[in-house]
Amino acid sequence: MGAVETSQQFTAAGKLTRVLTGLTNGALTFAGVGVFAGLFSLYGFAMSSVGGAEFWGWPLVAVSVGSMVLVIAELASKYPFAGSMYQWPTILAGKRVGWWMGWVYAGALFPLMTAYYASLPVLIHPLFNLAPSFTTDAIIIVIAAAIAVVWNIARIGVLGRITEWAMGLELTVVTIVCLLTFILGAKHFGNLTQTAAVTTTSSGAATIQVLSSLKNVFPLFIGAGVFNALWVLYTFENGGTLGEETVDAGRNAPRAVIGAYLFAIAAGFLFLLCLTPSIPDMKAAMLGGVPAENAITAHLPVGVFKLFLVVVSIGLIVATNVMFTGAVRHIYGMARDGQLPFSATWSKTLKDGAPWAAVLLLGALSLVPVFVFTTKTSSIVGGATAAMYLAYFLIMSVTLIYRLRGWPKVKGRFSLGRWGIPVNIVAVVGTGLTALDLLWP
Repeated sequence: MGAVETSQQFTAAGKLTRVLTGLTNGALTFAGVGVFAGLFSLYGFAMSSVGGAEFWGWPLVAVSVGSMVLVIAELASKYPFAGSMYQWPTILAGKRVGWWMGWVYAGALFPLMTAYYASLPVLIHPLFNLAPSFTTDAIIIVIAAAIAVVWNIARIGVLGRITEWAMGLELTVVTIVCLLTFILGAKHFGNLTQTAAVTTTSSGAATIQVLSSLKNVFPLFIGAGVFNALWVLYTFENGGTLGEETVDAGRNAPRAVIGAYLFAIAAGFLFLLCLTPSIPDMKAAMLGGVPAENAITAHLPVGVFKLFLVVVSIGLIVATNVMFTGAVRHIYGMARDGQLPFSATWSKTLKDGAPWAAVLLLGALSLVPVFVFTTKTSSIVGGATAAMYLAYFLIMSVTLIYRLRGWPKVKGRFSLGRWGIPVNIVAVVGTGLTALDLLWP
């Protein structure tokens, strides 16, 4: 009860202001997922690994993540507090468990922010015909981080309103481009079941190897084919962590979580089902590494593809800022309970409720992986995603343990009821297998 009382006291004290509607929270949560930017950034990577059959990773991951989303929605309904991935295990299992879970999640957030920054050059390169290089990518990443810092010192309501407009623009333009590409395309539905991989010959030349047996396909599918979906379909907990700044959070926070998930699933199917069958030459697309560009420019003017890149880049910038917002609330939530070194500093806010000190801390720490390790997108994304799913597995496991002990005694506005245990079990198995898959050497 100590964690609950502490969070409620701070909520009543008005440290964070309740200015978000359910729609705005949902828009922010959906934006943080970054569906189109995420799919675009690793579309070529997944396709070069297993062919067009990478599409089937989307519905497979959607089922696993869906169960986790339902558990998150129930937790968000009962405990809509900033730093939810620390608060939830603390409320259920005590501060010691919450401290460990909070630090695991925090450790995942820093490279995750870098991964969001590092996805931006993948969009910027073709937009301005830039050659990839460490210097160019580092400049883009630093600029993205600077924007996130400045943006997040502003009031959350401002970020919410900008996000609503940006998501409306991105959904409209990308939907039109994808549908026109599909309508004008040749509709090669066989692309969706094509299994092949890009390999290198002894002379160093890239070639396509057709994968004809399940024995050859399965390891590549679970190792890289599903990775595009895994990279996109998470961070829905942001709907809960923004609950403390949402009006009528017990009702609106779970709506935001579930609504963002459903929109993300629909957006992914739109992208993959429209573009993959429209690729005129799968071998060329796999070798070139830009299948989305191949699909769109084969049927529409290059200018339309440039417009596509512009709005997806805007979506990614917004997604980066929203993820930054969620990460800042995690730092703030832990610091507010005295769970971080120099907690008194990181829990400071401006008069309008912006946790400025946590913003500056995250801005600095999230750049460390770039200059210490690499700007290679797939490497940063892989590590960040694995760390996030490990945190999800731990949270789902703690929730299941206490659900078996009778939690929740009092139901929130959204409750799984008698479906709680089976859904939670699926969530534990799904997140556990995903973490194992991503961490496997």
